[in-house]
Order: sequence, then C-alpha cells, then structure tokens
Amino acid sequence: NDLKEINFKITPYAKPVNVRDELRIEGRIKNVQQVKNYFNLKSFPFDKQILQYQIVNNSYGFDTRQFYPQQFVYDTLNDFMAKDDIPGWSKEKYSVNRFFYRDTVDPLNFGRHGISIEIEIERKHGYYIFKVILPIVLILIVCWSVVWIDPREIVARLTITIVCLLSLIAYNFVIDEELPKLEYLTVMDWIVLTSYVYATLPNFLSIYSFKNKSNSILTSKVDYLSKRFGITSYVVIILLIIFLNANLNPDN
Repeated sequence: NDLKEINFKITPYAKPVNVRDELRIEGRIKNVQQVKNYFNLKSFPFDKQILQYQIVNNSYGFDTRQFYPQQFVYDTLNDFMAKDDIPGWSKEKYSVNRFFYRDTVDPLNFGRHGISIEIEIERKHGYYIFKVILPIVLILIVCWSVVWIDPREIVARLTITIVCLLSLIAYNFVIDEELPKLEYLTVMDWIVLTSYVYATLPNFLSIYSFKNKSNSILTSKVDYLSKRFGITSYVVIILLIIFLNANLNPDN
C-alpha cells in the first residue's frame, strides 16, 4: 500500500466552450501490483505467453456505465512495449478489448463492463539452446564415440559411457533450477528424457558387441549402424519433439 499513489483532476466546462454544461473527473491510480495468469509451458523453452490484465466495473451495471480506453492507454502501452525490462522475455504485441463481465453472484439479467489488456510475450530461448541443450548434445557425442573403439576394449568403452552418463546426471542437477516443476512434460523434459535413453544405449551396445566379439560380421554390423544412425537419430528425435510441440500448441 505504501507504493500506491492516487490523483484526481476535475475540469469544468462552461456552455460557451462546450455544447453541454458538464464536468470532467479523472482519477489516476499508480501502484505496483502482482497479477496472476495461467501459463501453458508445454512448449518450454520455445514458448510464448499472454499476460492478461482485466479491469471490471464493480459499482455499476453494463447499462449504467461503460469503459472506453483513452489515448493515454495506448501511449502508456507503446512506451511499455518499447522497453526491454523483462529478463528472458521479449514483448511481441498487445491488444485492448472491451468485454461484458458477469460475476457468479450477479442476477441473470445483470452484467458489468470491463476492459481487457492482453500483452503477448515470447521467451528468449537462446540461453537454453547454448547453455542447456548444446552441452547435453556434446556429452552424448562423447558418449557415442565409443562405437569407434574396438569391441574387445570393453573396459575403455564402459568407462567412457558410464562417465558420460554420470556427467549428464550431474549436469541435470545443475540446471534443475532453470526448469519449471510441472505435472506435465515440457519440450525440455522430453529432450532430457531422450538424452538419458541415448546415454545408456552405447553402454548396452558395448556389452552386446563384447559378448559377440567372436562373430566379427555381427559386431561390424552393429558398430556400422551405431556410427551411422546413433547421434544422428538423436538429433532427428529432438527436432521432431520441438516440431510436434509447436504444432500441438500453436497458441503457445
């Protein structure tokens, strides 16, 4: 409440100046508020969200008083959109709409008037690409490099794959604070889960090749397929995850 500032301006109009004898009363309230909005984070970190701020007339019905946005509203919003003051987000566009509002306690034939301000913001995903996804890809490239090692060198293979798997787990603990805690899976969650699966596959492939080292044709075929489709299939799946989420959540 100590951040709240209220100012009133009363302007009288006389008949020689105006068509009607009227009085203009302006009230300006300036303060800091916290507004709760519903965010759909399924496309995180490639998502965009809508910040919605609704102003509803609590004192009068729709037929008694209505709201009309003045030029000041658009000037203020244009000034707000020009500022880059939301870390990690870019402001895309805004809209100002008038709407009919009915509260749950209002009679069926009674409603109120309101103005809705919607601001579309888009997450800056460069941080997550270069500081989260790219390091995970590099760890997996090192992990899949074991397919170029002789299948008989099982110790060297398992050492690299297990160290990479532990590195991936440790790295995910580091970035855990950057990820939202949700009951559903986001794009980033799917990428992390896929990375875990692909970090364990070289381990099983190394054991399989070692167990069948006497069959050179079979081990050569397994290594050939691993070299050709291993990390490539991982990148394709990641791009597919992003593409599917973008189509399943077009609004976000």
